[in-house]
Amino acid sequence: MKSKFFKSLLSVCVAFILISGLTVNASTEKKHSYVEKKGITIEYFGHSSFGIRDSEGMKIVTDPYEDWIGYTFPSISTQLLTVSHDHFDHNYVAGLQGYDQLINATTGSFTYGDVKVEGFFSYHDTTQGSERGTNTIYTYEINKIKVCHLGDLGHEPSEELINSIGEVDVLMIPVGGFFTINSEEAIKVINSINPKVVIPMHYVTDASRPIFEEYLATVDDFTSSIQLEGWEIEKVDNLTLTKHMLNTLKSKKVFVLNYN
Repeated sequence: MKSKFFKSLLSVCVAFILISGLTVNASTEKKHSYVEKKGITIEYFGHSSFGIRDSEGMKIVTDPYEDWIGYTFPSISTQLLTVSHDHFDHNYVAGLQGYDQLINATTGSFTYGDVKVEGFFSYHDTTQGSERGTNTIYTYEINKIKVCHLGDLGHEPSEELINSIGEVDVLMIPVGGFFTINSEEAIKVINSINPKVVIPMHYVTDASRPIFEEYLATVDDFTSSIQLEGWEIEKVDNLTLTKHMLNTLKSKKVFVLNYN
């Protein structure tokens, strides 16, 4: 009798554990799905080109280039393609397999689905464009995260421009100098914009050294300087972020993305 009772009790306990486990797993899966849907992943294609995707796929690609600069542009399609200025290492739109909308060095406000884009006028040099022309800064709002891509910014932005750009979660900033602001100037711009996360771009790497070695500094010149300002440096392949993660960061972060 006791044996039969304990067997019945054991069966009930096992069933309860299994049901609880399924409930926890379902809850966990739901949580992960929510994070994936509400976050973004940033990939670095080299030079000033990035891909920003969410759970629905590639949403934004920036500044595509011709392969002869040393990098190999990936075979990708995107919903939005932005070009900061009309130079060969930033405007090779034919390099993509496809895109739904192109914003080509254009200022103003744009919306595509749930993505909001704003373009801001700036210069590629310190002489109001007389040397290298104009440059468009873009901000992208996706899943409540605001990303700013400075393009080939060649000067320190005015207070008016900083105010127009507004609060920024993730700042993509050129640091290599010569064609753009250098590492020292980049740190001044970072302090003015005050983002939560910084991603450096437009610096020389092993891949681009044959073309840019004489002109661009390495990313190490920038990271060694900004580290002295209290920023933490982390090297990653891809960067996945949510608004919650950004709001709960305990330190200022510079993420150096590996070229994909």
